[in-house]
Amino acid sequence: MSFFEDQNVIYFVGIGGIGMSGLARLLKSFGKEVRGSDVAASSTTAELEAEGIAVDIGHTPENLPEDAELVIYSEAVPPLNPELLKAKEFEIPAVTYFQALGEVTKDYRLIAIAGTHGKTTTTAMLGLILENAGLDPTILLGSKLKEFGGRNVKVGESDLFVLEACEYRRNFMSLEPELLGVTNMEMDHMDYFKSWEDYQMAFEDLSAQSEDVIWPDEVAEYEGEMGLPGAHNLMNAGLAAQIARRIGVSEDTIADTLKEYKGAWRRFEFKGPTVEGALIYDDYAHHPSEIQATLEGAREKYPEARIVAVFQPHQYSRTAALLDGFAESFENADEVIIPNIYEARDTEEDKHAVSTESLVEAISHHHDNVRDGEGLDATAEYLNDTIHDGDVIIVMGAGDVNRIIPKLL
Repeated sequence: MSFFEDQNVIYFVGIGGIGMSGLARLLKSFGKEVRGSDVAASSTTAELEAEGIAVDIGHTPENLPEDAELVIYSEAVPPLNPELLKAKEFEIPAVTYFQALGEVTKDYRLIAIAGTHGKTTTTAMLGLILENAGLDPTILLGSKLKEFGGRNVKVGESDLFVLEACEYRRNFMSLEPELLGVTNMEMDHMDYFKSWEDYQMAFEDLSAQSEDVIWPDEVAEYEGEMGLPGAHNLMNAGLAAQIARRIGVSEDTIADTLKEYKGAWRRFEFKGPTVEGALIYDDYAHHPSEIQATLEGAREKYPEARIVAVFQPHQYSRTAALLDGFAESFENADEVIIPNIYEARDTEEDKHAVSTESLVEAISHHHDNVRDGEGLDATAEYLNDTIHDGDVIIVMGAGDVNRIIPKLL
């Protein structure tokens, strides 16, 4: 960790993000003084404060400590963020989350999981397999695990480091994996990648700086008993098992881990029953393939239930580019509700290209029961009026759609 040797006071801009909060916890475990800021309070910022990491809510120049020696910022933070501008003014080094992660992992044998879908699930499965094998890895996730005490990072004592590697803006190019596993590839992040060839080349470039690579066509479905439903999870487990075997983990440890693994935060996560007795699940699905996989898994688990899908698209640009795919994704749902579209990094042109109404219309060509939820609050009210004992409600999206869940429980 030579990059951080002389930098003991580290400030995180956007510390409430799932990856940022995990890295903050990791650096704190290394003895660094860590604090940060975020645009709004959240359960994650509350957890960080309870762990002794001070968090400022809102971004102002005054937040940046006078003794800060390094700033780490989320890729979602705009260049004109006042804390970044102050860091530049005072010549405090500032690096992105993935740049910092690349420096941290140089001292480890890095195993990275990349791909369009399934990164978090595969990373969690693999990390737990290695942990149960007594290999004591450090594991950094894009979600939280009950096995990690509800956190997104587990700090180990060995030289193994397992993490998921995001392709957006080619962020994963800061990493140099000893072993790279690719779950799958399907066009995504159309606000950055301009073509399928451009998207593929990002993975090719990462593979070129990895010592060993397992591509999707080299992975077979896992054939053992699974704690998670869904055919897509058989592929995730297949990749996790294949990597574990290369490291020398026994088949018994692999089987026992995958049989017991029930999922991560916001990955088909059971939230509880409603007063009426309906079952509510929270899921991060925000791509047509992910929606299909989640609903197929739900139908497999609850073949006779009435399944209601509440889907909030993430980004207008993604919704417009994948409109036809979204329209055909809900065959395993009995009812579909679109409360709104979550804005993230969208231009005015993006926001005029598609709307909740146009998405509902597109889905209606393939599904008989779809409605505009007219916002999160109205969607929650509608559900409370219409759900019944035995229904299964799946709240899906990468935005803030899960805000409706407390209104239903």
